[in-house]
This record gives sequence, C-alpha cells and structure tokens, in this order.
Amino acid sequence: MMKTELPIACVICLAACLAPAAVNYTPEDAWKDAQIELRSEKSTTAQRRMDWWRDARFGMFIHWNPSSVAVSEISWSKQFYDDTGELMLDNPRPDDGVSGLKEHTNWISWFKPPVPNEVYDNLYKSFYPGMFDADQIAAQARSSGMKYIVMVAKHHDGFCMWNSQYTDFDMESTPFKRDLVGEMAKAARKAGLKFGIYYSQRDWHHPDYRVKPLTKYNEYMRNQIKELLTEYGDISLIFFDAGAWKDWKTWESDELFKIIYKLQPNIVINNRCGVPGDYSTPEQKIGIFNTQRDWESCMTFTGFWSWHGFQTPVKPYEECLKYLVSCAGGDGNLLMNVGPLPTGQIDPRENDRMQRIGKWLEKNGQAIYGTRGGPYKPTKWGVSTHKDIYVYLLVWDLQAMKSPLPAIDKTITAAEILGGDAVAFEQSEQGISLSVDPAQAAPDVTVIRMTLEGSADSIEPISMD
Repeated sequence: MMKTELPIACVICLAACLAPAAVNYTPEDAWKDAQIELRSEKSTTAQRRMDWWRDARFGMFIHWNPSSVAVSEISWSKQFYDDTGELMLDNPRPDDGVSGLKEHTNWISWFKPPVPNEVYDNLYKSFYPGMFDADQIAAQARSSGMKYIVMVAKHHDGFCMWNSQYTDFDMESTPFKRDLVGEMAKAARKAGLKFGIYYSQRDWHHPDYRVKPLTKYNEYMRNQIKELLTEYGDISLIFFDAGAWKDWKTWESDELFKIIYKLQPNIVINNRCGVPGDYSTPEQKIGIFNTQRDWESCMTFTGFWSWHGFQTPVKPYEECLKYLVSCAGGDGNLLMNVGPLPTGQIDPRENDRMQRIGKWLEKNGQAIYGTRGGPYKPTKWGVSTHKDIYVYLLVWDLQAMKSPLPAIDKTITAAEILGGDAVAFEQSEQGISLSVDPAQAAPDVTVIRMTLEGSADSIEPISMD
C-alpha cells in the first residue's frame, strides 16, 4: 500500500535549506560531470566537491536489515522459485526490465543458506533490534579513525530501513518501528562524521521492478531518493548498487541525478548507476594504483556483507589494517563493512579489529589522512603516501624491503620512524638507502617519514617491481 506522498513544494522548500549550490553551477552541469571518468577533466566544482572524501580515506559501511534475523546474506539468500530451501535449484532472478540480463543464474557459496520466500519476506515481523544504539555505533566508528558512515537504506530485497511514505515494507511495519536511517544520520553528525546512504536500484519486492520499461518503478525510486535527501539534513554521499555495467537509461539516471544535485548540491555519488559518477567501487578487492580516477574498495571482516553468526571467522587485525594501508598507498579509500547482529550491535570481534586500527591511526594517521598515493607504487613489502614535503613509507615486511629505493628528484633532509627514532639514510643518483633498526619496527605496519626540500607532489609515480 502506498503511503501519503510528500508535496513537491515541500520537497523543494526543504532542499533550498540544505546546501547552496556553487555559483553558476547547475544540476545539468553536475550531470555532465557525472558522465566524465577522469577527475582532471571534470569541472573545478566537481573536483572540490570530492576534497573531504579524498582526505578522509576511511569509512564504515553498514549492511543490515531483517536478514540478520535468519543469520543469512542480505538479499541474496532470498529465493524467487518455489523451493523449501533444501533442493538448491538454479535460482533465476528477474532482469532489470530493460537489458534482459539476469541478475544471477545459480548459487554462489556465500548466498547460502538459502531462505525460502515465505520465510525471508516475513523476517521483518520479527525484526526488533532492541540493543541498537546509533550513538554507540557512531562513537565506535570515530574511535576507529573512520571519517564517514554509509548505511544501507534499501538493499536488493526492497526493505526500507526508514519509515518511508511510499511503501509499507519498511521499519514502521516492524515491531521496532523506529527510523534507523534517521537515528544513524543524527548520530553520525553528532560524532562529527559525514553520513551517506546506500540505495539499491534493484528491488526484488516491488511489483513494478519487473514491468518493462521501468517507468513506474523509477518514479517510485525517485520519490524515495527525494524523501531520503530531504528528511535527514546533509547527506554527503549516495552509494548506488546495480553494477557499473548497467545502462544509465535503465534507471533514467539523467532525471534522477539532476533531482539529487538540486536537493543536495555537494553530494558525492559512486559509479553504479550507469555513469562514472565521482568514484569507482572495487568490491572485495583492493583497487589498483590510480592517481587519475578516485576509487574506494569496499571490504568485509568475514567475507560476507551481513552477519553470519559467531561461527564465522573474522579476519585478523593485521589483514584489516593492510586493507587500509594498501588503499591509501594506491590513492584510494577503504569502506570497511560491518554487519550488525539482529540485536543492533556490532559484532565485538569486528569492533576489536576496528579499535586496534584506531590505535594505530592515533600514532600514524598523518601517513593516511589527507595524503595522496605514491610516489612509490605499491609493492610486496608495502606502499607509500605523500603530503606536502613528506613521503611516508608504510612497510609491513621490513625484511623484504629493497635497498636502495629508486631515486627521486628531491633532496631528503631527514628520515625517521614516525613517532620514534631517526633513520640513517644515504641519497644518490643511484637511489636511497635506509638503515632501519629492526628493534624500531612495528609488529604490524612500520611508518618511515622522509622530509624533502620542496613538495613531493611533483614526483612522478615510480614502479618498485
């Protein structure tokens, strides 16, 4: 059943109160920028809009909805065929209504366990996260060194984690009834963090999603996006999710993006709505070194997006820290996913990894925040970042570190372990030799800072292999 629609005049009025657009920069201009791949070819306004995001480097992804009640993967464990969950038949899914391409044709191991429709579609009736505390989650993100939060507002199953005016398949229909998106948005801002929403264009619950073309469904989607961008103050980011390969015409992205930019002129949008958007999104892998195109790897603590129970191992702290360091060294961001329990809490093992990363960042954050990747490209022993007159070597395998390092065209005036002792060095046309006392090495990632005469920005990327 459709709920009462927000009057369009109200939407426009609210939008005008949020964030002023750049002078002479219109939603049409922003849409043009969204279709451009390389940062240097975008307008100055589009480039500046990304400044906070590029400096932040580290964010929290929250994948959560009633699927946690069944301890199963979000959306993907839902079945569209008549099966009890035991037969494990091929699982054909609806196409996007235009391209004719199937979502998936058979099971992948992490979809399991399968959850029959009659169970999955009724999980919301048991969804009561009585220990959910948005302020606590925001505090955990902040103490972990994260600078922004991206929360799933609607995943592929169509369930809305807020009280939407456009569907009854939402939090208002659960026994909990509270608006989780609204609470998380407020808590993030209170903690000094940027807040963004994940919104899946896929919707395996909505009947109009399978009516070609998607005209009626896209209207529903636009109405929900308007709702999200007017109810919760500044929204800094939208993470769409239907695959970068989808044609933007499928989702009528031109109209959608212009509405978004009108409501939130300073928003950052990813590349999963048929156009390049502001940044690319490698998933479950670290992006390659790229200083011309902004990117963000989204990674998980367990290999799954949703919570899969305490029997599922959580990756070691050292591996999780390496994700962050590798992303920064490749000139990208890390969006680290948490899958809250059905109680609303973050798995304490995941929080342990987060807090240990936060402790490392307290000492070494200057080598991550506000830096650019390079000049040395990532290699098997570590990565490098730079900012102003500093070059940082972030080394997880000191023994494998080659000496000398390739030469650079800037004079080094000092070298030191960050927060520790000086490092002896020799610089020549043949390269840079560093003498690091093994006793000074960190048990996880050692950071060596080299101070230069002049800015490191002009040094061209250097291959280490």
